[in-house]
Amino acid sequence: MIFADLAAVTGDAHRVDRTAFYGLTAASTVLQAAATVMLVPLFSALFGDAPSDAWPWVGAMVVCLVVAWLADMSATRAGLRVGFGVIDAAERSGVAAIRRLDTADLHGDRASTLRDLVTTSGPDAVSAVVLMFSPLIHAALLVPVLSIGLLFVSWQLAVAGFVAGAALFGAFFASRRAVSLAEDDFAAAGRDLDDRMLEFAWAQPTLRASGVGPRLVADVVARSRSRGLRLLAWQIPGDILFSIVGQLVLIALGATAGALYLSGDLEGSAAAALIVVALRMVESTGSLSLLATPFAATERTLADLRELVAADDGARPARGREPGPAAVSLASVGYVYPDGTQALRDVDLDIAAGEITVIVGRSGSGKSTLLDVVAGLREPSTGAVDVAGEPTDAADRLAGSSVVFQTTLLRPGSVRDNVVTDGHDVDLADVADLARLDTVLAGLPDGWESRIGEGGNALSGGERQRVGLARALAKPAGVLLVDEATSALDVITERAVVDSLRRIRGSRTIVVVTHRPALIAIADSVLVLDDGRVAESGPVDDLLNRGGVFADLWERWRASEGWQV
Repeated sequence: MIFADLAAVTGDAHRVDRTAFYGLTAASTVLQAAATVMLVPLFSALFGDAPSDAWPWVGAMVVCLVVAWLADMSATRAGLRVGFGVIDAAERSGVAAIRRLDTADLHGDRASTLRDLVTTSGPDAVSAVVLMFSPLIHAALLVPVLSIGLLFVSWQLAVAGFVAGAALFGAFFASRRAVSLAEDDFAAAGRDLDDRMLEFAWAQPTLRASGVGPRLVADVVARSRSRGLRLLAWQIPGDILFSIVGQLVLIALGATAGALYLSGDLEGSAAAALIVVALRMVESTGSLSLLATPFAATERTLADLRELVAADDGARPARGREPGPAAVSLASVGYVYPDGTQALRDVDLDIAAGEITVIVGRSGSGKSTLLDVVAGLREPSTGAVDVAGEPTDAADRLAGSSVVFQTTLLRPGSVRDNVVTDGHDVDLADVADLARLDTVLAGLPDGWESRIGEGGNALSGGERQRVGLARALAKPAGVLLVDEATSALDVITERAVVDSLRRIRGSRTIVVVTHRPALIAIADSVLVLDDGRVAESGPVDDLLNRGGVFADLWERWRASEGWQV
């Protein structure tokens, strides 16, 4: 039910606003219905023997309409506050859901739905509460209240009014149901188009070079257009149905009033007034025909938001942990991607606190996936991850770890803005020294306050990586994870990053995914992954002496260092 969904989304904080909106809208409707029914005695007096007797009815109508107008104005303000409550809920719960989203779903239906809820549902909700809920309440109350008023004129007309109202609402909900199904299909098409455009923008050099990008986007646009036409095709029969029912209702009410007039049970002036009452009844419900499509969209949006808010309320907050190196243990951990790809298989691993553990393996062996699981960016499909001897979920691990990725993404602003991100008290001088960022700052015009441009384009790749390392070190986390952070760096910059990791050894538990011998050389232990399983593990020298998978990889890496073009 759409009203229950609105209450669940806006919560107790807007209970008073919802009550005021509903109450004032209902009061306005009753007053408007009373003013409409007053036309019957007004017309009778006006066209009777004493026209001056109509003045009291005129005065009563004016009072009802003025009070109804004031109630509508107050209801609008309360409705706007409720609408802003929907925006708050969408932003709060939507952002929280995005932060909890598994990175494997970033291009899936769940991510698309979240983007829609956060970016479009908020602004639409402000207008929907006022422009859609108000007419719905007016239509739902006006017909029965008018019918009750007609009991004082003719019970036959009252019965006709109740039947007419039931028919009009039946036509509305029938058309809404048809439009709702098409609306869901159209929304799915929009999300599909959004995903494909996002993927094309992300990987357009590759797609354009292969010649498949424009064709893929064109196919999705064609499907979206087809579903849009289907939505219109369902909307037209609903509008026609409502129009036919409205005309039948007018005919039925007019015929009833005419029959009563011809039988002498109703005066001519009263019959004329009842035509206005009938028109008012059809007008109020007739506006619903225009609301079928937006009603279906709003109903779906509020249902999605209710689910989102419930998930946010039920989410357990991450447990805080004192900063410092923490041991990490994985037991029978497996991970399966949504497409069915098995990335990790029964991984058992113990990472000692304060040590540097390096993960190596061939491309596709599951290295980055394992790092994401340890970081809390993914929840394992099977098995468990313990940190500092305690079982954890993704939120716990994410709160207690920091990550340096292969590509460091920076936001517009200053260097300080990109390093101090969570309001923690940070010794910037110490962080700059550990990350070897001090030499970068010395070459910038304003040091920490230097603007770095869109995406950090004022910095080189190596300088961005040092900012990324400084950002990770500024977070008070016991586990530092590094994913191929030096693969695209020159030798001098790589040496600076390696030196930084060596200097912080012992202060944090460090896990590094790499294929660079310079990083492997500082490892306390090495983990070799092959096809998602742990093939070998141990100190570097021991693995080299075994002559296994690691020894073969080591020889390949050493040989590739001598390649020249």
